[in-house]
Order: sequence, then C-alpha cells, then structure tokens
Amino acid sequence: MSPAARRFTALSLAAVAAGLLAGACGRASEEGRIRKLIERAASLAEKRDIDGLAGLFAADYRDFEGRDRDGAVRLVAGYLDRCRGVVVHVLGVRPEEVADGRAEVGCEVALSHGAAEALRKLVRVGGECYRFRLDLRKDATGEWRFAYAEWESVGPADLLPDSLKVLKGLFPDR
Repeated sequence: MSPAARRFTALSLAAVAAGLLAGACGRASEEGRIRKLIERAASLAEKRDIDGLAGLFAADYRDFEGRDRDGAVRLVAGYLDRCRGVVVHVLGVRPEEVADGRAEVGCEVALSHGAAEALRKLVRVGGECYRFRLDLRKDATGEWRFAYAEWESVGPADLLPDSLKVLKGLFPDR
C-alpha cells in the first residue's frame, strides 16, 4: 500500500473509530448516544489515545479492505505516529437504522493535521472530507462497538446539506 493510501486509510479509521459506542433505551436515545460517541472517538483520535480507540472495535471487526481489529488499530497508530496535530471535524452523523442491538450509521468528517489545521482560519485551508458507512453492534455489556466500516473521499460539493453547513462554518471560504 502506498504512503498516500496508508495516510488516507489511517485518517479515515481514526475518524471512523468515533462511531463505536452507545447504550440502551429508545431510538431517539440511541441516536443521541451514537452521535456523542462519534464525537468522543474523534476526541480520542485527536488525543492519540490508541488504547481508547482500540476498545471501540468489535473483536470480529472487518473493514471493506479486509482489515481486522488489530490491523485497523495498527493503521491508525501508524498514522498518528507520522502526523502531528490531527483534528477530526465531525460534520454529520446519520443513524439510518437502529434496532435489535445493531445500527447502520452514515457519517461525514473533515480531517486535517499539522500546519493545515493551525492555519485553517488564517488562510482558509480546509481539511479532507470523507463519507463513512458504519455497522455498529452492541457487545455483551450493551455498549456499541464498531463491527464494519467503509469510506470514501468526497469533495465539498458531494457532502450532504447539513454536513456542508458545518464545513462552511469551519472553513468559510471553502
């Protein structure tokens, strides 16, 4: 895998790790927990908390490229070791189906790091945007875990309206 592909995948997984926990109760409550936990996982990635992120993956996790949990964690750790100042901007979270201990979630994020993030307001430098499809599953304790993920790079014009609104607030000239 090329360094650019590794960077993209690692950034993506760091952001994706955000959709991995939640509790019990009704649909509205589950959606709120999923949203809060996506933001929490983004924070863990920014803090470089690999152990915290690793705990969000189901033991039988697989992504669309066939990586298991350990492979995903190694990918994220490798990226975070190479890049400083990683920032994950959660643009939109859409729990599409939440039932019977399973959830399908759409998520859009903008990722940036280093000088791009430090200068984003001064020079209007934007991050890279990604769209994720996540499958979440509750574990034996009732906590959500990341069971599957796929992602793609998207341009600002391809973001959903709510995500684009958030992005424009972060990067006004984008």
